Amino acid sequence: MKRNFLALLLVLCAMAGQAQKSKKSSPAPLDSIVIEGVFTNIPDGTHLQIARYETQDVIVKDGKFRIVLLPQQKEEIYCLYHKQSIRRFYAEAGKPIKITGDGTHSAMTWLIESDNFEQKENNAYDQFIKENIPDYYELKDKLHLTAFETYYDISSQKEYAKANQEIQAIQIKLYALKTEKYTIAMIDFMMDRPFSKRMIRELYSLLEDDKSPAIIEKAREIFKKYPQEVMNQSEVKKTKGYLTVKVKDKAKVGEQMKDFTLFDREGNKHQLSEFKGKTTILIFTSTTCGGCLFIKPFFDLLYKRNKDKAEIISIYVDTEENWKKAGQENKVSYHEWHSQECSAEPKTAYGIVATPSYVIIDTNGKILEISPGTEDFYRDTFFKYIPDEEMKKVLMDAIDKALHS
Repeated sequence: MKRNFLALLLVLCAMAGQAQKSKKSSPAPLDSIVIEGVFTNIPDGTHLQIARYETQDVIVKDGKFRIVLLPQQKEEIYCLYHKQSIRRFYAEAGKPIKITGDGTHSAMTWLIESDNFEQKENNAYDQFIKENIPDYYELKDKLHLTAFETYYDISSQKEYAKANQEIQAIQIKLYALKTEKYTIAMIDFMMDRPFSKRMIRELYSLLEDDKSPAIIEKAREIFKKYPQEVMNQSEVKKTKGYLTVKVKDKAKVGEQMKDFTLFDREGNKHQLSEFKGKTTILIFTSTTCGGCLFIKPFFDLLYKRNKDKAEIISIYVDTEENWKKAGQENKVSYHEWHSQECSAEPKTAYGIVATPSYVIIDTNGKILEISPGTEDFYRDTFFKYIPDEEMKKVLMDAIDKALHS
């Protein structure tokens, strides 16, 4: 489990930037980046890690460290690790960076100062949250420092369950604060900010959970700041999809399904309703979702065993490029569909906020279930609609092994 968690952190860091060219392909040498750290409440000898192309250790001595890095591009995104917390920061060739922090808090609270525009904007957002939504800021700090640290160091199933409960409790509180305070405050703050990479992440995150008319109206104004060169980015495409969706009412269990036009990888158009007469399983999925990748081989086998009784349709909320790549790398026997707007319209219509999530539709087109892919859903709900005790045992054994190994 420790290896899995560390791998997750490294994946998050890798996702922070785009694929880079090798040093050999750099057109000209770049100035170095000097990073200096000044800390309180961090013992001498503490190891911190800075990651970009490779992970480098830095050791704190007398509350300080200094490291010189050689960038491959003019501007790059690095990740700083302290215990199990992570802090992304922007670095620009020739511009020194100063990091100040308190070891009793997570790295996400540490101040990273430089003359880089993106870093200055990042700091402005963080300062706004700290001053105007302090309870949200403090909970995020607690989640990164306390809960994840405990989660990483556990050695028994009992400790795992306790740590997992703590994480879930904090996440529930964070979601409530986001709904009650964060979204409204942040959307107003962004109205007066210039375009930045932080704006892309924040606006997408807000619209994932809140698509009310008032938020959508302001989000459309903010989106006008986006330059053309970012329009092919995944989060930007998804944001654009949310802003163009025209769904009046969300789908509800017990009502008739909401139908949409999607495409297969050969470019053929399909309607969700074309399998009326069979039980239909919609899986909202993503190429960056670990749970989706874990469950994919299982659904492939399940469909082969039960395709006379049920249809399975994966609806990808990725960019078209990632969706097509997934079809080349992990082919399955069931259907995998997509829309040019990252399936934003059906995702919004069915109220999907996480992947994997499932919509189960009966033979007459009535919605039976709308649910995230939790352990309880697989154990207690899913197989009511596609009875297959052998496959249920295979799945639950795999989930138990993954959770407790």
